[in-house]
Amino acid sequence: MRIAVSSSSFREPLEARTLTQLEWIERCATLLDADGLLFDTAHFPRTDAEYAAQLRKVTIDLGMVPFGLDSPTLLAPAAAADARDTVLALAAGLGTAVIRTVLPAPGPVPPATFAETVGAAKALSRAAKAINVTVVLATAPGTLGADLAGVKHLLKDVDSAWLRACPSALADDAALGVKDRYPAFVAAPDDDPRLVVALRSGAWVILDAPPDERPWDLVGNAIAALRKAEAERRLTAGT
Repeated sequence: MRIAVSSSSFREPLEARTLTQLEWIERCATLLDADGLLFDTAHFPRTDAEYAAQLRKVTIDLGMVPFGLDSPTLLAPAAAADARDTVLALAAGLGTAVIRTVLPAPGPVPPATFAETVGAAKALSRAAKAINVTVVLATAPGTLGADLAGVKHLLKDVDSAWLRACPSALADDAALGVKDRYPAFVAAPDDDPRLVVALRSGAWVILDAPPDERPWDLVGNAIAALRKAEAERRLTAGT
């Protein structure tokens, strides 16, 4: 199992500017021993190509991979095309494997919002294909994708290999489907680490933590628990 840490777990110090993005990268390597990083677009002081290249180099030099970008409003009805292009250019510059987003709220006329979102998702998936990045959709309360079934409903209409679901690491395998592919799963610090490891061994798991006064301890303890559970599983399996 490979663990990616989301900068959204550190939103408070990053937004308060008591923690810089470069400091966050360094500490994820030295304090957390993360495998990869998920950069929230809200935490970029700059989005130019030179800065993206710098972040990529620092991340890789520290033994991690720039796994993905977080951009929750990418499919919002009011999202401008140039904002989408900025996110895609940033993903290309960082060399990320995925861009994670969520579906918009249903709005006053849910069928109309759904149809508009399908069109936006088709355009986004075509643009993502051009830079070889997969867009993954996470579930979010109050949106068209409040659960995995809602996300998969939209995916069926879009029908693109460049748009995938990003379900919970604890999701029932029966709900996931045998033929579907999932580039990443989401885990929380209070998820049972043994169950996460048992279900998602070999997969990328994005660790999302809620706002906390001590995010380094919260995320660090969660990663340590996952590593311990993985080591115990390998020992039991004799590998």
